[in-house]
Amino acid sequence: MKKISSQLKKFQYFYPYTVALVGARSEAQTNFMSCAWHTALSFEPPLFGVLVSKKRFTHQLISKAREFTVNFLAFQTVKLAAQMGRRSAYDMDKLKEFQVKLAPSTVIQSPVIEEAYVSFECKLAEIRAFGDHDLFAGEVLAVHEREKCFNAEGVLNVRKISPLLYLGNDFYITINPDALQHVVPD
Repeated sequence: MKKISSQLKKFQYFYPYTVALVGARSEAQTNFMSCAWHTALSFEPPLFGVLVSKKRFTHQLISKAREFTVNFLAFQTVKLAAQMGRRSAYDMDKLKEFQVKLAPSTVIQSPVIEEAYVSFECKLAEIRAFGDHDLFAGEVLAVHEREKCFNAEGVLNVRKISPLLYLGNDFYITINPDALQHVVPD
């Protein structure tokens, strides 16, 4: 028998989800935060969305900068992802404190994370409120891809990269590359 709940205290039944560091630069301020609520929105034009709480410092930066970057991390960077998710830029300079290495973007002003195996440069296309979060929809203007991390079809090479996945409540995991199956329906 299944347990049925209509009083939701935590809504995280859809995890695991890949972790991304989402950030922006506005004037002299730069910040990144861990984000598990993100998704592709469109192929043409290429749109990618991130959901950010209105309380987050990064929310203010993206709103001012009108751009952001999305940076996907390998499992080996799990501590950085936890730090960037649980510490606030209201209290500290997270980039300095955690020695985050940045690289310049090619199209926008906001930097990318050097350690990411893939990063997106996004120009803000639209902001839409959804409950306690806002959806920032960005047009992907450039992709920074670490060499040999993806095959010719754009599929992640899980023998080279173990993607960082979030399970909720500060638990992280990655995948077993031996479980990979390419299944084509009949």
